[in-house]
Amino acid sequence: MARTLDLLDRRLEKMETVLMVREPSSQVAADAYDGLRKQVVSAVSARQSHLAQLVQLDAALSGNADRETLVTFAAAWFEQASLLRVLDADHPDLDVLFETVEDLGGPVQILAPAYVDAVTGRLIRTGRLRRGPVPQRTVAGEPPGGGAAPAPYPAELRPEADGAAATGRHGAEQGR
Repeated sequence: MARTLDLLDRRLEKMETVLMVREPSSQVAADAYDGLRKQVVSAVSARQSHLAQLVQLDAALSGNADRETLVTFAAAWFEQASLLRVLDADHPDLDVLFETVEDLGGPVQILAPAYVDAVTGRLIRTGRLRRGPVPQRTVAGEPPGGGAAPAPYPAELRPEADGAAATGRHGAEQGR
């Protein structure tokens, strides 16, 4: 289905191109020219913005800017570019945005963020994640390592409720 739609879209573009060439004064040609002009203006503006960011970064690095200054610059640049840094281990598109480098079946640990264009939703850079080991379950009355709880002390070895065994009185009382 997607392939068919793609093929139809390409054919439509070819037909529009043919119409523009044959009838340069048509509305289709005027719209195409206006669209191209806007793209050129946008590209020039984006380039100027990128150059300004590079100059700002170079000046900060040359001036031995601290980490906080660089983080502030990066946050402002991300906002200007509508770029999102995804670090959410519960993100609904986790498997699309991240490459799994190790999968032990347990909880997700983000190793490197994914970057997404907030305007288009397009993935800019794939993140990396690791699924750690599955946590061990404990059942009430079971030690954390699993298995049955140890058998209770035999009656003759149980310490007295008043702590006599801890003080050493238990053995002395038995010898009387």
